[in-house]
Amino acid sequence: MSTAKENLKKISVDDLKMGMFIVNLGRSWLAHPFLRNQFPVTSPKQIKKLKKYGIREVYIDPRRGLDIPFPKIELVTSDRPTAEKLEAPEEPHLYDEQSAVSGGSSPFPLKGGLPFSGAGPAVSFKPQEKSDSMDYWRENVRRVEESLPSHEGAPRVPYDDNVPYANEIESARAIQWEAQNVVRQVMNDARMGRNLESERVKRVVNSMVDSILRNQDALVSLTRMKSLDEYTFVHSLDVCILSLCLARHLSLSREELMEIGIGALLHDVGKMRLPAQVLKKPDTLSENEWVEVRKHPVYSLEIMEASQGIPDSSKQLALQHHERFNGSGYPFGLKGGTIGTYGQIVGMIDFYDAITTDRPYQKSIQPHEAIRQIYEKGQGEFDRLMVERFIQCIGIYPFGTLVVMDTEEMGIVCGVKPDALLRPNVLVIFQNSRTPYPEPFLADLTEKADHSSWYKRSIIMPLDPSKWNIRVDDYLADLKRTLREQVTAVTANL
Repeated sequence: MSTAKENLKKISVDDLKMGMFIVNLGRSWLAHPFLRNQFPVTSPKQIKKLKKYGIREVYIDPRRGLDIPFPKIELVTSDRPTAEKLEAPEEPHLYDEQSAVSGGSSPFPLKGGLPFSGAGPAVSFKPQEKSDSMDYWRENVRRVEESLPSHEGAPRVPYDDNVPYANEIESARAIQWEAQNVVRQVMNDARMGRNLESERVKRVVNSMVDSILRNQDALVSLTRMKSLDEYTFVHSLDVCILSLCLARHLSLSREELMEIGIGALLHDVGKMRLPAQVLKKPDTLSENEWVEVRKHPVYSLEIMEASQGIPDSSKQLALQHHERFNGSGYPFGLKGGTIGTYGQIVGMIDFYDAITTDRPYQKSIQPHEAIRQIYEKGQGEFDRLMVERFIQCIGIYPFGTLVVMDTEEMGIVCGVKPDALLRPNVLVIFQNSRTPYPEPFLADLTEKADHSSWYKRSIIMPLDPSKWNIRVDDYLADLKRTLREQVTAVTANL
């Protein structure tokens, strides 16, 4: 008896037809934006999207969909060659570790001074050097996955950015300021025992959804601005932005994005019922204090229930954002699929934002290390498939990560590619560990050297900006300002 695996057929994407059932994309989850590896082909748009992300071959299961047609039989005459030399298509070099060829500049030079204070430590980076982080990802995700769960029904095609980052950043900044004001007002109302202004919440979430759908990087880039004194306000906003980003990546509908956004913005409103000395306590909480803190999801639900017009799904999200996939969460110890999808999304992002932010009782960790922790917790605390899609969305090196490349250059990640997570866009700021570029420039790490299959630049490892006296936010602010100036200049000449 043949096994299920023996019935699978590997075909070119060019030969895909509507009605076929894909069971394996032949690529790691790092290299494609689709929610799952198994799905029926129901529209030409899906095939177009596969090609866009460089997927050349897939495996189909003829038992679950259409089969490939039988080939036509042709007679071979004596004057016709019986065999042709076929050149195999080049495999995508997602994990190319060859040396990079230095060179190239960006059409987006930055203006102004250099936002760093003093030189970092004198270090010579060797091109062949590997960090634990890079080795970790190569070892854990280079494999082609064949065991993702199968879901019936056609997957939704991922969104595309309709507006460039440079055009969206100004609107995103205005939306962020308005959202901050709304969150402050909501928290103050909850503290005073007043009902929430749900219509104002809906309006600002609607604006955030619009921005995320136009270009997610603009709002996401603003989540780096942290404030210890206003942790609860800023945390709620950042969790909302990142949750909308992941929901967009999962191709959820606009209505679903609205429900997630409302719930994420309000998920911690119940903390306003906790004593201030508990919220801001710099030491470990006592057992009684910890019992009280664990009630805040229930308090959030109660506050949202008392207000008009908040969707039930948003309330459920707030109640479940501390539940964990293995049943170790609170307040009810829910497990697995009994936790709603919205609750799973916000629970994971709430954890990510919390550990990447300085708190009275803990020092933050770098975003790339937080991504690694979440991936490891995907073994139990979070759903593995959801974790993989979050990493696809935000990147192994999230926006603002300081990195060193095999050219000895240092740069700041400022653009994630879901289909090439080890090759984001980088703002190159230093020629080496001691020499800054007079004018930093943008580099696309998927760019290859002329007449070569080698990449110009490859990341060796992430760095801690504080140890290098580099103010990442100042560089990013300069980048945003320069891009806005360019957009204004172009618009004025139209």
